[in-house]
Amino acid sequence: MALTMTVPSGTFHLSGNPLLVKITGASAPAGSTGYRVLLRVNSTDGLLVGAPFTDARAPDATGEALFDVSGYCDQPLDRSFKYPLSGGLVPYNQQTLDVTFTPGETWIDSGGELQETWGESGGGHYVVGGGVGYGTLGRYNDSAGSFYQEYVTGGRFLTHMPSGQRVHPFQPSKLWLLAPESGEHELRIKVWYQDGSSHQYSSVHLFFMNIMHEVNCLPCHADSLNMPPVRADGIRMTRYEVWIEGMTGHYLFEVDHGYHGQCHFLFAFNSLGGLDVIWLHGEAVLQFKTESQMVGSPFPAGGKQRDRTLVVASRTGQRIWKLNTGWKSRQEMEAIRDLLLSREAWLLEGAGAYNGGTLIPVTVGSGTAELWDTQKELCSLDLTLEEAHQNQYL
Repeated sequence: MALTMTVPSGTFHLSGNPLLVKITGASAPAGSTGYRVLLRVNSTDGLLVGAPFTDARAPDATGEALFDVSGYCDQPLDRSFKYPLSGGLVPYNQQTLDVTFTPGETWIDSGGELQETWGESGGGHYVVGGGVGYGTLGRYNDSAGSFYQEYVTGGRFLTHMPSGQRVHPFQPSKLWLLAPESGEHELRIKVWYQDGSSHQYSSVHLFFMNIMHEVNCLPCHADSLNMPPVRADGIRMTRYEVWIEGMTGHYLFEVDHGYHGQCHFLFAFNSLGGLDVIWLHGEAVLQFKTESQMVGSPFPAGGKQRDRTLVVASRTGQRIWKLNTGWKSRQEMEAIRDLLLSREAWLLEGAGAYNGGTLIPVTVGSGTAELWDTQKELCSLDLTLEEAHQNQYL
């Protein structure tokens, strides 16, 4: 009984989408009953909680069994990012799951004994926390494509935000990527100024195959002497471009030096496993929601007017921010849909300077969002962000 195991092409997969492992060549031994094909999901790095997992399926008439193992791999990861900014490139080896698959068989033989055999494990596969929509999955299926081909070997950064988005001069811009192979590559940042001059920065970094990499793009973080947002002669930076030589495409940021009364940034992990930083520079309102739990007590004998029969047992409070995104392009508003679905977000409050502000964990409020209107060239969106704590004390 020779089993053949087939895993979708590519070494990277998104945990929120089907991950189908096919086993063919199954055949029940003569005289056996209860024949099943087995698949074991192994955790190579020990990050998959509860692993190894074993699943069983009865094969079809052709000896084929199909397993969707995404349910085993779609687990929360201990994800992190750098703030305050530290380093131009930051690798994370605990933000992907390293798994292998092993085929097997089980049956009850003619003597009534349970039998179980296992084959050889396949090569390593890496699961990223995220998932694309059904429309994108359909496009991949129509073209025999995949997340791996588009974003990893295709050299795209892990974001839906369009190249050319407008950013604050000190916005802690980030781009994330997965390297298709290990090796040294140059991180390059090129800046342009009002007078037409430019400067290019480069640094060599070691990229590791199959782990996450965070690129901190803010030019003055890489080279404050040659790439300040405003030079000593008063000439302002107008845009900057970031890429990994020989690995990715170019990604452009347009720098907005205009006056804005508010400056907040939303950090949010997106559906591709990367983290986006969105500038919120519209109207801002801070609210504070309180909740109480009351318990009753009897009115004391001889009680006075100031005595009470309802006592506050506990009282909690939670900050809520009502923030407007400020004017953004239709392409940016389309991409913000992804951030409205983020399960992990942080608000950087009061961050108008380099590495400034306070980082606060938040959740994005639910509701219907108007992303764009054909009558408007630019659009904005009101966001509700709730503090991810209930505070009993200040």
